[in-house]
Amino acid sequence: MNGWMDGWMYMSDDELRSWIQAHKNEIFANDAVGTGCFSYLPGEIIWAVTKRCNLKCKHCSISEVDPEELNTEEGFALIEDAAKLGPVKFGFTGGEPLLREDIFELIEYASSFDMQVVMATNGTLITRDVARKLRKAGLERAAMSVDAIGSTHDEFRGVEGAFKATIRGMKACEAEGVATQFFTTVSRTNYHELPKIIKLADEMEQWRIYLIYLVAVGRGKQIADVCLTTAENGQLFEDMITLQKDAKTWLKPICNPQYWAYLKDRGLVEREDGMHFTGCTAGITRFHIFPNGDVTPCAYLPVAAGNVKERSFLEIIEHAEMFKAMRARALKGACASCRYKAICGGCRSRAYALTGDVLGEDPICPLVTGT
Repeated sequence: MNGWMDGWMYMSDDELRSWIQAHKNEIFANDAVGTGCFSYLPGEIIWAVTKRCNLKCKHCSISEVDPEELNTEEGFALIEDAAKLGPVKFGFTGGEPLLREDIFELIEYASSFDMQVVMATNGTLITRDVARKLRKAGLERAAMSVDAIGSTHDEFRGVEGAFKATIRGMKACEAEGVATQFFTTVSRTNYHELPKIIKLADEMEQWRIYLIYLVAVGRGKQIADVCLTTAENGQLFEDMITLQKDAKTWLKPICNPQYWAYLKDRGLVEREDGMHFTGCTAGITRFHIFPNGDVTPCAYLPVAAGNVKERSFLEIIEHAEMFKAMRARALKGACASCRYKAICGGCRSRAYALTGDVLGEDPICPLVTGT
């Protein structure tokens, strides 16, 4: 990871502070796919509609999940429950959600309520016709995975030609009026690709790139050795600041609620700015429904609090003991005593993956020495 940032000039803290202040309305706009780790209110409900996929990604978090799927009527009931929470963000993901035969029907039903309807997809199945159907169904935004450029992306995603197909899908969406953004899984394998990915995003006029820390769950357990170390994760924060100086797209870390505490620690944001951080939202305002109906705090935290086939979604999120503990931030270890507990809370998914405890400390926190 050394040397790839040579030639970039770090902006001063004053420059970055001014940049954040000038752009805070855009930064905090709730217009993106997957705003977890970013205090999205009133809530974010993500349904993985299938584990089926046309790619073979090395890091797939859903590979070990039960293949059973909710049927259309069960999906409608879930959507109705989510809508009762208010103008939440409702997202469809997978697997590859476009392999679900009734996906357009589900999107159309979700969009009939006062919710933002979004999708996370690999994009390879999107043609102009598919994009047109997505727009007509009511989809507002699609996030597509770009983990590297060209064949390096294909290798990570397990299928030759995946990169070209994803870019084609993004262009089809833009042509048909469906907004797009990048999802980028960050690991030691592709860290050096970040400047090129950001350059591509700027060229394609993407508003956001979500830089997702690789959490070793599902198939990702087999490549746990490429997850960033604590020191490397801290370097990511520094490098994001550097890259943000010249990037038009907003760079946002996922599975890294520490970033907002880090910005505060650097004196780059203050609560008085009107920017309100609540840190990791898993199990608090963010909920993930797996294909079989299991309700979990996050896509990367496969611990079920209940199943919508047995109990309504609203009952589960209100009464499940795990969610009560997460709302209370009943954390352990360094996270329990950290001065940034209220605005961070550590990544609950990473804590579980590394300690086996949903409420355990986050071992990859780069701020732990400053608690």
